[in-house]
Amino acid sequence: MELVFFAFLAFAAIIALFHAGEWLTQYMYNRSMCSINSLAIEKHYMIAMSCAILEYIIESIFFPSLKTYSWICYLGIILALIGDGIRKCAMITAGMAFTHLIQERRREGHNLITHGIYSYVRHPGYLGWFIWAPATQLILMNPFCVCAFTFVAWQFFYDRIPFEEETLVGMFGKQYEDYRKRVPSYIPFVDALTVSKK
Repeated sequence: MELVFFAFLAFAAIIALFHAGEWLTQYMYNRSMCSINSLAIEKHYMIAMSCAILEYIIESIFFPSLKTYSWICYLGIILALIGDGIRKCAMITAGMAFTHLIQERRREGHNLITHGIYSYVRHPGYLGWFIWAPATQLILMNPFCVCAFTFVAWQFFYDRIPFEEETLVGMFGKQYEDYRKRVPSYIPFVDALTVSKK
């Protein structure tokens, strides 16, 4: 029973850390784009987290044996911190170039970021989220939501990244085309989709 309470408290702490960090990082490194939306809390996200909590409660009551694997909870904590760290590193490195919305026009002073973490990972903010979101469900030892969060996050990026990359090619031309051929995103099947597009 102690693990059940620990897991929920760890989950709550990881969620709070992530969202406070989103706002604080945006405030510190891109203040002009900072708003309440910088907390990155959207309607669909709230529905997903509500489902996660519901699964956790139901399984804790009716299937408590699912909530006895402390190593899964600890693995989730580690992965969530890694994912959040990757995302915050992306935000800090990109500075004013990092926004929560896809920019369809090049702003004054908007340069292609290819140094720091961006020299190893294309779209590190997305990769961080892709790791973080399912990891929150590992913390809760939620088998259904781990699968659902992984699939939904992947589908979101599978749809979003090609559109964003086309806008980046429009803004930066060959410079971005060369960059995306050289640097992987590490999100499964997205690289082949975007690099093959010309």
